[in-house]
Amino acid sequence: MRTAVLVRPAARGGKFLGPDAADGRGISAWVAISDLSNGRVLAEAEVDTAGRDAGPADIMAPVGRAKPYATDALTVGATLAVDIDRPTVVRVTVRGPLSHLDQTREAQADVLLLPGIDIGTGTDPQGLVVEIPGLCLSDGTLDIADGHVACSAMVTMMCGCEIQASPTWFWPSDDFVVQLATRTRGGATQSHALGFDTTPGAKSRFTGRWPDAAPAGDPVVEAWLLASQPTMGNQGRLRLR
Repeated sequence: MRTAVLVRPAARGGKFLGPDAADGRGISAWVAISDLSNGRVLAEAEVDTAGRDAGPADIMAPVGRAKPYATDALTVGATLAVDIDRPTVVRVTVRGPLSHLDQTREAQADVLLLPGIDIGTGTDPQGLVVEIPGLCLSDGTLDIADGHVACSAMVTMMCGCEIQASPTWFWPSDDFVVQLATRTRGGATQSHALGFDTTPGAKSRFTGRWPDAAPAGDPVVEAWLLASQPTMGNQGRLRLR
């Protein structure tokens, strides 16, 4: 019997994966449903953000644990249909965001489907929300010259939502810890804390500049930018060298 499942990918602590999480085609995530007993893929789809958004105006309004997320007719999602003739446990896999492929993560949920009992249709539009944890790091720069190390990068939620300095913003900069970790050819390591860039026009960017303490003649061969949001358990990384 044909059974429909509406899947909505969301960023942990953020919005749904809408246009800000999409690639050049406007696709923000890939979704698949497979039979858990044998791994066979029953259906798959792309989350197309054309004409859609990351949620209604009240998407970030507090809700009780027993209440659904706020959604409307324009909220992104993908409806997949599977043919089953008995109660079947399936694995729903979401891969995203596709805006930066090196930042893409997979999240899964095992769900019992009942033949002919749709999820996310009719008067229950939330569907199945699968959260992708993490932070999205992009546009990273690293400059080691003239005795100094300089680094910057853009850090956002996985939905692409920006971090701001305002304490009343949903994602205030004080909630995030960003650092540069380097290792030289000889094994010497350094760690530097980046600060939030409040320069006008510098959206969701962290920067830093420090004296280069690496031993002379022992160049940096590996550099990572590491970010964390302790309140939500979100973390991200970006390799710079």
